[in-house]
Amino acid sequence: MIGEVSAAPNGARPVLCQVAFSVVDLVAAERWFREGLGFVPAGGARLAMRGPLYSAGTGLPRAASTCWWMVGRGEFVQLEFFQFERPVARLMGNEVRACDVGYRRIGVWVAEFDEALARLESLGSPPVGDVVGPVGGRRACVRNPDGVYVEVMEDDPLSGAGLARGRSSCAVALRSVSVSVKDVAASEAFFSGGLGLGYSDVPLRASEHEAAWGLSGARSENRVFDGGSVLLEVVQYLDPVGRDRPAGYRISDQGILNIAFGVRSRRENEAILRRASEAGGSLNSKPTRLPGGGGAYVNDPQQFSVELMWLSPSAEKWCGFVPRPGGRRPRADTHSAEVTVRIGAPIEVAWAVIADHDGMSAWSGASVRCMRRGESDPAGRGSERRLTLRGGAKVTEQVVVFEPPTLYRYRVTKGGPFICHQGEIRLRAHGDQTELAWTIRFRPRLPGTGRLLGRMLSRQLERSLNCGLRRYVEALDRARRLDLRAH
Repeated sequence: MIGEVSAAPNGARPVLCQVAFSVVDLVAAERWFREGLGFVPAGGARLAMRGPLYSAGTGLPRAASTCWWMVGRGEFVQLEFFQFERPVARLMGNEVRACDVGYRRIGVWVAEFDEALARLESLGSPPVGDVVGPVGGRRACVRNPDGVYVEVMEDDPLSGAGLARGRSSCAVALRSVSVSVKDVAASEAFFSGGLGLGYSDVPLRASEHEAAWGLSGARSENRVFDGGSVLLEVVQYLDPVGRDRPAGYRISDQGILNIAFGVRSRRENEAILRRASEAGGSLNSKPTRLPGGGGAYVNDPQQFSVELMWLSPSAEKWCGFVPRPGGRRPRADTHSAEVTVRIGAPIEVAWAVIADHDGMSAWSGASVRCMRRGESDPAGRGSERRLTLRGGAKVTEQVVVFEPPTLYRYRVTKGGPFICHQGEIRLRAHGDQTELAWTIRFRPRLPGTGRLLGRMLSRQLERSLNCGLRRYVEALDRARRLDLRAH
């Protein structure tokens, strides 16, 4: 039956209850899902997301992260976001397609289709392909700030599942997760025979929907499994054939890291774990056993991470399945510094200076060298630079957003007294002048030093921008004007 979960062997009734993301910036990711789609905060955790047990469970040595949760209309369903401090998330390439191997796409139903698309476009996420389908049944696909394909559905594929039982105040619901695999039969054996999922007869998508995520005319073989209020689609693309995950891939890399199936008792969870092992799944560690919940991360035979958990209803509030005020969750970054400067030069001139890694040495007060070129521009997304500060300390920075000539974001990936150091540079044209706002967010490595570091950082940033960058750009623009007059 649509929206219902049939009993699996040994009495276990698994539901797809979570999609987990590895994100570069928790603040940016949360804002996108909240303002763009309507998901609401549901708390978070940091202390539990580090230490030997966490590392063993995730299979990531010395892992440490901050985690936030969000929920929509569905009950016992959440989105989970990790911003990793260790290991630092490797960026997803812009060239990644929806057919490439991995957890590539989620589907969400929204109550207001046109309004949602307008909000997403204002957040920098226009449709990547065609808007397909008739009015009332339209689909569109966008990419979120971390490169994940998000299918926006005007029609609810689970309209007969009893939405009134959910949170009617939420105008969005997670409805599907799609995983692109190399062997659909092997995935079918694991999810059906191992986890005990039943097949769904819901027409999740048709061939014409491929155009929405830029794969018009693609051929594939897929299976759709009933995960309760969230459908699981396993798809093997035959044309175009999906590219494999990068060498050295880790679940902490940017994008969807895994999905989770939940039950309500330890006994049911143990039955599912046994079946998963018999179907070729391998556990990262022994299952955790806590009051009210537990489980384990399992890798299926094709090395896709799947969390198998159990959680009592009384523990939902503390594990991110119930809305909670956004201010009650730990932040990856706890302090900030911001300086705004007016530069007497056009925005194109100011941008050219900002986007020149090696040229930073002339105005920043540090020795700067470009270590890696960007994807489509030498200073663009994915590029890296190394700063040698006064005293010899070295810091490595990586560009994560590059939108000439107005927006530039970077993060510190190595060095410095900071954790989760995020930098943002915004430029606005004012005639022949430019307003440049530079914001830095961070958490101090040494607790209790945040305010002091923030004041020091603000003074240093103000000196670099006013005495260094502004004067350098204005002198460069004067020389440019004189050269134009001479010719």
